[in-house]
Amino acid sequence: MMIKKIINLFMKKLFKKQVSMEVLFEKWLNMKTSEGRVKAVTLQNYKRQISLHISPVLGHCNVSIVDKELIQNFVDSLIKEKKLKATTVRNIFGRLSEIMNYAVREDMINTNPCSAVRLPQGKNKAGKALSLEEQMSIEELLKSQSTPHKIAVQLALHSGLRISEITALRWKDIDFEKGFIYVQHSFKRISIDGKGQKTFLHLGTPKSKNSVRSVPMTAQIKICLEKYYKTLNFLQNKDESFVVCKKNGNFYDVRAIQRYFSKLCQIAGIAQYHFHDLRHTFATNAKESGIDIQLISEILGHAHTTTTMNIYLHPSDTYKKEEIKKMDGISKRKYLKAKNTIEKIYLKAI
Repeated sequence: MMIKKIINLFMKKLFKKQVSMEVLFEKWLNMKTSEGRVKAVTLQNYKRQISLHISPVLGHCNVSIVDKELIQNFVDSLIKEKKLKATTVRNIFGRLSEIMNYAVREDMINTNPCSAVRLPQGKNKAGKALSLEEQMSIEELLKSQSTPHKIAVQLALHSGLRISEITALRWKDIDFEKGFIYVQHSFKRISIDGKGQKTFLHLGTPKSKNSVRSVPMTAQIKICLEKYYKTLNFLQNKDESFVVCKKNGNFYDVRAIQRYFSKLCQIAGIAQYHFHDLRHTFATNAKESGIDIQLISEILGHAHTTTTMNIYLHPSDTYKKEEIKKMDGISKRKYLKAKNTIEKIYLKAI
């Protein structure tokens, strides 16, 4: 009896149940949905990745025959034929690997064939900080601007908020008395047709639990917000109205804000920066002002200080020169200490 059970178990392991990748994708998505841990927007992005990139190539295959070579060819085709960026390819591959891990747990395959696949090297987005002169040029130009878009630039520069958080900010999230901005929502662009050709902005919670946070206002941004608030009509200054808003109190598309900032850089005669670089500028200014890195990380909504330090800090040349002077101070102190010691020894000797 025991031998029969061992043989049955062996045969079951040897001849896995034949399941198509298409069925696996559906089972995995159903599992993710039933868990309830993933946002609806994120689930839609998963479905889009699968239907647009993974399923057309691998959907017809049986799970049991999908091996390293097949997945390597799939990854290569994303780069060579679809001309996708390395970071996009790595993201799609990560989804596939997660699905294959699920197949292992469900006893459809023995090991994940994604484990030995070569991936293209993803490049970190090279954010940068505006120089002090460039910041001054932007600030000076904003004085003559009356559009609501300018407050978005000021919020990013002096509070470090993401553009998706700025456009989702409502007046009820601003506490002038306590001096805090409460980040509780953000916009995310999602696909309507599954192909990314038609999209809409979905108002939901920020990208992570660390992104839900309270941001202390600098005196400068508080003054900017208070002045701006006084210029609004009765529809725009309601608690439920968006801070960066149209005449009816509704929000602006993030793309409109990005285009505005791009035009602002052009008029100011400075290098073309991305709107997100204002967030890098805030982080750099905060560090150079002597604010603790842990606090900067929390204000930015980062889960780890390493993200803040490795990606968001860009020390200016002026700051570098001032800091390096501390080395001269150390050398001088060492010299004086040595001189003092020698003098004491000399005095004892005589």
